[in-house]
Amino acid sequence: MTDSQTRSREQLLEGFFLPDLCNTRAVLILLIVSEALVLALTLIETGIGDFSWMRFGIVSLFVQWVALVSVAVLCQLRSLLARVPVWAATLIAMLLIQLVTLGVSLLGETALPRFQAQLDWLWVARNQLVSAIFSAMALRYFYVQSQWRLQTQAELRSRLAALQANIRPHFFFNTLNTVASLIIIDPDKAEQMLLELAQLFRAVLKGAEEITTLEEEIKLGQGYLDIEQTRLGERMTVVWDLPHSLPALRVPQLILQPLLENAVYHGIQPSIQGGEIHISLTSEKAAWQLLIRNSKEPGDSDAGGNRIALQNIRSRLDAHFGEGAGLEVADLDTYFEARIILPVREERR
Repeated sequence: MTDSQTRSREQLLEGFFLPDLCNTRAVLILLIVSEALVLALTLIETGIGDFSWMRFGIVSLFVQWVALVSVAVLCQLRSLLARVPVWAATLIAMLLIQLVTLGVSLLGETALPRFQAQLDWLWVARNQLVSAIFSAMALRYFYVQSQWRLQTQAELRSRLAALQANIRPHFFFNTLNTVASLIIIDPDKAEQMLLELAQLFRAVLKGAEEITTLEEEIKLGQGYLDIEQTRLGERMTVVWDLPHSLPALRVPQLILQPLLENAVYHGIQPSIQGGEIHISLTSEKAAWQLLIRNSKEPGDSDAGGNRIALQNIRSRLDAHFGEGAGLEVADLDTYFEARIILPVREERR
């Protein structure tokens, strides 16, 4: 499968309302919800005083078989269901769950000694009805959650686009002015700045939804700071403290550059004597921590820059990595810190 085909498949599955049911967390949640359902059904049928552990165990065995087999089937067919309309995928999923329920019911009727030799079709019909009701509720819940997630992502993209539209002009014109001043006195440096500017804008035009390697993201940040270093000269000192070998992590594109831009425009540039930006990457427990620290004027509470950019980065990290990733910021009077936490585990698909 080519990269374009893989990307297309991932985008198709990302917009599909049925979540990925193949991971351990989803199965664990399913087991807990199923047991809660069994407990509720048993209490309704027998009451608290006459609660039967035997009845609870048998119903639990039945429900868990239906739930686990249904999840296994839907997990394997998810990529195929994503290719059909939502209503068709819902009907197919409902039909599959009904078939699984029927199969487990018939197996229980013939295999378990508590049942009579003659099939109890009333019991089978009740199972089908209960299964249809709860599976319809679950699919409806998945659909609503999917629509909410897609709406949230659309709002995030629109806010990011508006933010980028505000960022590009002032940085673009400042860079061009610096290049114009260098064309005669240092043409090689002017050419290098234009190349670095082209690399940065190529990443911006791709959009923040693109996924890149941590190494490429750091190179992009280094190119950006090289441009600003030329513009600000000795007023800005940049220190990179990176390991000899960078981890093979894939991260959302443009999570570092907005933080570096905040550090320059809200920390270094307003200061008459300038300041320092320190970027370090360290390994701690099951995560890598990318720390951006910039000096600032004491008492300046705006050194963190645009809060929308910070929230966008948090949202994209959470969407890509899930739990464990994040962005932490701290205003420590004479300097400002932004810490990106990147879990060392497989990214969310």
